[in-house]
Amino acid sequence: MTTVCCSKKSHTVYRPRRPEKTTLFEVVKKHYSTWNRNSKEPVPRYVDNEFHKYLGCGILAKGFACAHCDGCQKDFLIAFSCKGRGICPSCNSRAMVETAAHLVDNVLPRLPFRQFVLSFPKRIRHYLETHTLLQAVLKIVVDEIRTRLIACSPAVIHPQIGAISFIQYFGNTLNYHPHLHLVVADGIFSGETGLQFDEAILTPDDIADTQDCIQNRVLRLLCRRGFFSKEEVEKMLSYDQSGFSLDAKVRIESWDKDGLERLIRYCARPPFASENLRWNGRMLSYRFPKPSRTGQLSMQLEPLDFLERISRFIPYPRRHRRHYHGIFASSSPMRKQLVACAQKRVETAHQEVQEAVEKVEKVSRSWAKLIARIYEMDPLTCTGCGKKIKITAFVTNAAQIHRILRGIGWPVVVPEFDPPYDLVEWDVCDLVPDTHDGFPEPEQQVHCDIGPDPPHCEDISDSPHWED
Repeated sequence: MTTVCCSKKSHTVYRPRRPEKTTLFEVVKKHYSTWNRNSKEPVPRYVDNEFHKYLGCGILAKGFACAHCDGCQKDFLIAFSCKGRGICPSCNSRAMVETAAHLVDNVLPRLPFRQFVLSFPKRIRHYLETHTLLQAVLKIVVDEIRTRLIACSPAVIHPQIGAISFIQYFGNTLNYHPHLHLVVADGIFSGETGLQFDEAILTPDDIADTQDCIQNRVLRLLCRRGFFSKEEVEKMLSYDQSGFSLDAKVRIESWDKDGLERLIRYCARPPFASENLRWNGRMLSYRFPKPSRTGQLSMQLEPLDFLERISRFIPYPRRHRRHYHGIFASSSPMRKQLVACAQKRVETAHQEVQEAVEKVEKVSRSWAKLIARIYEMDPLTCTGCGKKIKITAFVTNAAQIHRILRGIGWPVVVPEFDPPYDLVEWDVCDLVPDTHDGFPEPEQQVHCDIGPDPPHCEDISDSPHWED
């Protein structure tokens, strides 16, 4: 590989990640085989496949793309991604950004939107693990929100709502917490004389009434399915605090395109933040995105317990992670008019802000465009001269991979899971005291050092941080 120094340096450059130097990678590599062998129930095949794919994500020894800069004659290697769902921080972040970019640029018109968040009582969360039951509950929630919005505009003929729902199974403390996020157009659509929109005005009383209706219908659904008796349902309905919580305080104005994109990213966010995971002696310390109800900022858990928790967040294959309702559904006859409005909005933004053309155009779902969307920088920009670099080849042959990596002094061994070990009881006195909530100063952090850093990959970050 040829490397030539260039006098001109770009101010903002993309640094490729090093997954093998993260705490998450080290935990999975060292402890997955032991967790798999000692799991109380057989590990499903799709869960096992996700862990295996993650171990090879971003590893040059598994294959890479070659890029070249004609300005300073530099060559770059770009590792392949696993495109997994549920574990890999990089691929989860890519899916999050891709979802938000597609919806904001190609689907959602310039209208006000409101977020509805529905949480369920702990007593019924276990039953919501069943996919068919959770889908039935989602149908009830969408139907009640539709009824409430239509009631705000009774004069509209053939009214339709527009909503996108996201099902999340996780909480901030890595607990199993199924709840619903819905991004709903704050009004009613009608299509008699073209696509029209009547904005709704929802009061706190409207939200409270909607919550009560959802609570009644969901509990009676569980009664019909045989999970509760009629007496138990009547008793739960008599409680002052039933555990159902419907929040609709977040509202995005029609002009706030960036706010809408941030909201959708939040709804489609990964189940956990890998940068919040650190070693604290023999235990793992996970820092919460925000303080818990008790004011706790972090938690300590064993590696096997951590793997058990995150394995529950891996979605089942061929199940959608978001659903479209009303006019946003693909089967809606007004979907074409809606998409045309979204594209017209993008074309208007092209004319108004020429310098932001790359960001507001109909985004190509390529790796480079999504990286630019996250970090506001182009990964295909040379770190030396600032010019564009081009992909020249894709290397997947094992012999060619070994030859190129040996030439630059890079590891050629593909990471594999460590063999399982026998479980032993740890003495509490042997554990390292919890200092700085398990998050030492940067110069004290210990990483799994598998190989030398490449010439252009100093100060690697694992994945973007998001706020909860």
